[in-house]
Amino acid sequence: MGYVLGVSSGAFGVTGAEEKAQLAGLFRKAQSSITKGVSFVQLDLESVSEFEEPDLPRRMEEEIIKKLGITFGIHSETRAFGVEAAELDSAIRMEYERSHRRIVDILKYSKKIKSKFVLIHSSESEPFPLLERTMQSSDLMDVDGGLLSEFLEKEENKELLEWVFGGKNADIVACVFNLWLSKPPEQRKQILLTPKDIENALREKNITPKNFIWMEIFGGSTLSELLRRTIEDIVANYEINLHRKYEEFTPEEREKIVDDGIRRRLENYLNDTSKNITSFTQSKSLHYGPERLAYYLMAKWMEKTGDPLWKKIVDASIGFFTKKDKETVEVWMQKNRLDPQNLKIDNDNFRTMYQLWVPAVSARYIYGHFFPKRVEYKDPKEYLDGMIFVFESPMGGRGIEEWLRLGNPYLYYFLVEEANQKAGKEIFAVAMDFEHMLSLRIDPGLVIELLPLDGGKRVRVIHAGWPSTLAPAHLPIEIGSTQQRYLYEMYYKLKQKGFGKDDKDYYIVFERGGPETFQQSVVSLKIIVDFLGKDVSPEELKAHPDKYKEFWGIDVSQMASIDRQRVNIREHAFDPLKGLVAVPEEEHGFLGRAAVEKGKTEEWRKERYR
Repeated sequence: MGYVLGVSSGAFGVTGAEEKAQLAGLFRKAQSSITKGVSFVQLDLESVSEFEEPDLPRRMEEEIIKKLGITFGIHSETRAFGVEAAELDSAIRMEYERSHRRIVDILKYSKKIKSKFVLIHSSESEPFPLLERTMQSSDLMDVDGGLLSEFLEKEENKELLEWVFGGKNADIVACVFNLWLSKPPEQRKQILLTPKDIENALREKNITPKNFIWMEIFGGSTLSELLRRTIEDIVANYEINLHRKYEEFTPEEREKIVDDGIRRRLENYLNDTSKNITSFTQSKSLHYGPERLAYYLMAKWMEKTGDPLWKKIVDASIGFFTKKDKETVEVWMQKNRLDPQNLKIDNDNFRTMYQLWVPAVSARYIYGHFFPKRVEYKDPKEYLDGMIFVFESPMGGRGIEEWLRLGNPYLYYFLVEEANQKAGKEIFAVAMDFEHMLSLRIDPGLVIELLPLDGGKRVRVIHAGWPSTLAPAHLPIEIGSTQQRYLYEMYYKLKQKGFGKDDKDYYIVFERGGPETFQQSVVSLKIIVDFLGKDVSPEELKAHPDKYKEFWGIDVSQMASIDRQRVNIREHAFDPLKGLVAVPEEEHGFLGRAAVEKGKTEEWRKERYR
């Protein structure tokens, strides 16, 4: 129990040709840790087909766990491996159902081979702001995996459609029809009604159609504009049918024919539109970003029902950005024109700051997969007995670094807390990858600072490596380097919040790049883990470098360790064959071939071990 140091296996699909044989399947990936000086390996899953290796569960237990003493966790599929990974926060029906089946399969097989955890990237779905340019199916789901159309038709949810329209259909008809009657008959056709007239009349009755939904989802016109066109069309139709202009109609014709026709047309139009919206949510037709509609409706539903993830994540998001901008909450809210009493999806300023509320809806979709309410979905939790499910930040996309739906590990804490409480046991956890966080413009130190006093206990996995802002870098951690010191400071702060302070396992995994990255990184992390165990503060390390020189330099005993010697043996296994074979890569590696060809062998050899 305590800190478990490990390495990642690497992925077959992205490794060099000289190493592919070592990473051809989960069994070989597990074996690959033997020469790295650790007894834990994170297996990078590139396809669920890897679980189909013949006799895999027995071989993993007998040959890896029992014989070699190696334990392991699963890093689930990710787009970084070139895989269509499960998008658990998707509202698209096909993706929701596929992702659920996929994650159940991964958990089922991971448990069979006795994995310690399954880790996923929290959200690799299309960023919310990009949906307006993304063609999608309109077949949408609610947060619990039901058809959105059925969700809207439930009696307790009918208010959601009324919310889209701004009020009850009967009230809208009465308001617009009375506005029509309020105009003098001789002026009605010339003036008709403008959208602005209708909007003002509706507002006076506290009816506020959600124009952002009408304009973003349903073709660019507001409800007021559509109602105006309805009146204009009915008047034009009667002129054609009666072969006269409206000004020539008798008062009786206006009252008995036109006015009654307008009222009926308005009623029919609103009723038909309500049905059309419901039908739209189960259409297979492609539209630009219909998933936005699902997110808007689910946000309103979460807000209306007091879903705990809504307030917690919205408040946490505000707290994070307030701290990031070094402002007080009051000043930050004022600068962003946010009313603390009106943090609702109806509010234009709040809604357009999607980074405050989209994470809450994303988290609720993910939550729904693990607490299924419908019989057609298998409960993934049945495989989380002795195995934990861990959420990690994805890498930031260049140019859209801050646009992910759920990218901040600080917010995962609230999802994990809610899920663990509902499950009645600690089976969900947080992972922190500083490289990924920095690529998302998220300061790891700020996240750790904002965690509650015992929040570090929910961080069960650390992905260690040179804290580069340009993911995926996966650079080595050099002993005594600035990066080693930075990592230690962050881990120490996390420890003060409970990381590693109880009897559970906490995994510190070096995520590898190329073969060379292991050489110092494992030793560097062993030093970090050793000093975390001694509880030496970063300030103490800095104040007394001579006293703690083994932290800053290389201890002879580390270089002479059995684990280190195993690495050396493997690297020099072919030395007796030097000069006998015409394959210089065995000595120099494929990266050194160019140096050999250019006569720079000695320079390359020296730089290799710097």
